[in-house]
Amino acid sequence: RQGMLEDPALRAFVLTNLEQRRISKDDDDDGKNTEVPLRWKIYWEGIVQELDSIAGFDVHDRVMDDSASDDATEIIHQQKHDMQYEGDVFFIHGGASRFVRHSYISTIASFFPNHMLTTIRGVGHWVHAEAPDDTIALLKKYLDR
Repeated sequence: RQGMLEDPALRAFVLTNLEQRRISKDDDDDGKNTEVPLRWKIYWEGIVQELDSIAGFDVHDRVMDDSASDDATEIIHQQKHDMQYEGDVFFIHGGASRFVRHSYISTIASFFPNHMLTTIRGVGHWVHAEAPDDTIALLKKYLDR
């Protein structure tokens, strides 16, 4: 069927953003419970509007080539600095995911110099859907440090 999410982990992730609105009997005209409407918790319209921008972000396209002339060195340095986030960042990587590879660590460090990365073995990209207990335990440990 077209539009159906076949991947169980992806489907579980998407469904975490769907909720039923509770309607009390007092809110209903005839005093009976009627069909409870579903709604999205997140702002889908905004995501859809900005999807090209979100999906199109490529760190390699955002920074000028380091082989530029000496005159451009200061501009390159400023561009890299402007794109850095200096705060603490915690990445939880699924060991079976191909999204965070060892070769990407230097790029991650250049954008997030104060990052910490940990891996949950045997799970894919959607660590919070595939291993929720492990993800929560790691987040608690990180936040309690």
